[in-house]
Amino acid sequence: LQEIMDSLSPLSGVEKVVFMKGAQVGGTEAGNNWIGYVIDQAPGPRLVVLPTVEMGKRWSKGRFAPLIDDTPAIRAKISDPRSRDAGNTVQSKEFPGGIVVITGANSAVGLRSMPVRYLFLDEIDAYPGDADGEGDPLALAVQRTATFARRKILAVSTPTVSGLSRIEKEFQASDQRFFHVPCPSCGQMQVLKWANLRWQEGDPASVLYH
Repeated sequence: LQEIMDSLSPLSGVEKVVFMKGAQVGGTEAGNNWIGYVIDQAPGPRLVVLPTVEMGKRWSKGRFAPLIDDTPAIRAKISDPRSRDAGNTVQSKEFPGGIVVITGANSAVGLRSMPVRYLFLDEIDAYPGDADGEGDPLALAVQRTATFARRKILAVSTPTVSGLSRIEKEFQASDQRFFHVPCPSCGQMQVLKWANLRWQEGDPASVLYH
């Protein structure tokens, strides 16, 4: 995740990061770390888009709220949600110099609510094909960043059906970098591929990577 997160820094010239990945390998956590960094070090308006508004609310309560609570530098910049300060709700968190708005890809109102410098698009393969009759939610969300010359966009998803997958299409439009790991024997850097796993039928303990 290091190069991904480094590329999301204002110090990097990268404008858009596309992360096509397997399940549970840290894509959302990279986005969460980026949110914390922006709040503390590079303030600006941000939009976080989950597949549905309900999923956005669950992410806010289950992932974002603990991030705030467990990080003193961030907690000091966001008001306590139990106070009467309207700047801190489940779907909106204000901080000095910026705001984080959380919405769903099924809400056209949420997708066209405001211009944003930072855009986090999570699990885009689960987005609906249309947002309230107003078009592709991915395109609507990206349009929110059009007024910022130094925008940053992170699109993350596990791919679904090849040829129909949003993240696959986004990845094919990128420079298509792959994660490489070294061979433990010779050190040759390689991309791990399922076809190189071999085993004896019925014997899981015999699995080897060739």
